Amino acid sequence: MPTIKFILQSKNEASNIYLRFTASRSENFKRKTGLTINPKEWSVSKAEPLQKSTETKELKITLDKLKLFINNAYNESVSKGDVINGQWLQLNIDKFNNKAPVNNLDILTNSIKKFISEAPYKQNQKGGTGLSDGRIKNLKLFCNTISRYEQENFNGKSILVRDVNLKFVENFKKWLFNQSYSINYVGKNITNLKTICTDASNNEIETSSQFKNIKTISEKKAPESIVYLTEQEQLQIKDAKLKRDALVNARKWLLLGCQLGQRGGDLLNITANNIKEITGIKIIELQQQKTGKLVAIPLFPEAEEIIEDGMPYKISLPRFNEYIKDICKIAKINTTMTGRIKESNKQATSVKTLPKWRFITSHVCRRSFASNFYAKYPTPLLMNITAHGSEQMFLKYIGKTTYDNAYQMLEYFSKINQNKSPQLEVIHKNIGNK
Repeated sequence: MPTIKFILQSKNEASNIYLRFTASRSENFKRKTGLTINPKEWSVSKAEPLQKSTETKELKITLDKLKLFINNAYNESVSKGDVINGQWLQLNIDKFNNKAPVNNLDILTNSIKKFISEAPYKQNQKGGTGLSDGRIKNLKLFCNTISRYEQENFNGKSILVRDVNLKFVENFKKWLFNQSYSINYVGKNITNLKTICTDASNNEIETSSQFKNIKTISEKKAPESIVYLTEQEQLQIKDAKLKRDALVNARKWLLLGCQLGQRGGDLLNITANNIKEITGIKIIELQQQKTGKLVAIPLFPEAEEIIEDGMPYKISLPRFNEYIKDICKIAKINTTMTGRIKESNKQATSVKTLPKWRFITSHVCRRSFASNFYAKYPTPLLMNITAHGSEQMFLKYIGKTTYDNAYQMLEYFSKINQNKSPQLEVIHKNIGNK
């Protein structure tokens, strides 16, 4: 017969009562019973509650029943040839407490992985089907963060979906902030927690009744400058003396990007095969990675001049971001501006006032296109190329207001009227007989 003994391991007023199960040298396990007691009411010699109150007497009866339950479960499991281990002990303690056993998807990281595996079928923010590559990447990082949290705070023990309550969220937030993560990054993790719990609840996995009350957080951003390259700055970059072939190649990508208005990943995937000719007009045709949208972008004379001796050779996005900072520094793109910059090797960002070249990333291509062409062409045409979902989003993106847009339309129609050819009006006169 196995030996079952109850022990305390702390002096807290509400100390957990542990069950130590010993059947052999290799079968020696200890798990929480789910019951607590004040150590002052515990007999260490008898390993049971002191019989001095109604509560402690009832607690002893419960522990005796648990001991009998585990003994019976052991005999039954041995007869079936079941594996006796710590997991077996926890499962039977949970059964005694009428607590639902832990299934695979009760484990938080498993539910996250399930959600990621179903990404192609999930509804996205635009109402379509399939999560973006960026969203999937964010969820994978979130899963890794939860795994680290388990290692550092739970000795590697899996966090259950049903453990995600308000207290858990507060402790998780504190841990994230102690890792020097930004408010926005912490907020994304809390949003992910709520998303996974919602999905689990929809799939009838046990969740905390509090998860719907989890509040997301975001940073109130200080005013920041819109980072784009003016046409004059693009001329400076074009004329800059570059000594490395890698920088010359990256410059072609940068200047071409300012003419095409695409995200870095889409821009760097363009090849000569994307260039088409329709009724004598050259265009670049591509399918955007993020939106899945097929766009056709006219090749303006400036863009044709950039690639007249061939397309730049392919480079990675991280290398492109590195090179264009160097290029803009050499080109003296030094206008002082305020913006958000990522600290090296950290997720955290901070707002700083620095020379513009410090803020240059691949994103400058799309924003430069939108900003510089805004006053020249109707907003809907530009939105079709940049793939902004609404005019409001587009205007905010380039730091404009609806009043700026109204003024732009007036200017545009004014130019149309100025370019109209004079219309001759024929006036018929009735000439009477003289």
